[in-house]
Amino acid sequence: MCTFLERCSSILALELLDNKVTYLGCEFLGRTLMPGPKCPPICVLKLDHNQFGSKGLNALLVGIHSNEFLRILSFSYCNLD
Repeated sequence: MCTFLERCSSILALELLDNKVTYLGCEFLGRTLMPGPKCPPICVLKLDHNQFGSKGLNALLVGIHSNEFLRILSFSYCNLD
């Protein structure tokens, strides 16, 4: 999925609700959404109802902390501390 996101510049919203996204999935998404030439212009990222916890959120934030496209983030019911 991350390879597809890097190649497709028309995706503006990514909603992975209750898709069993794990810590590793958050790490990959974080790297994909890191600012750079391959970064997709995703404005909305919703990962509700995935149990990746605070560790997964920290892995994701490493990549998205300076992403200029993201405007809406949602992490409801993700087992965060």
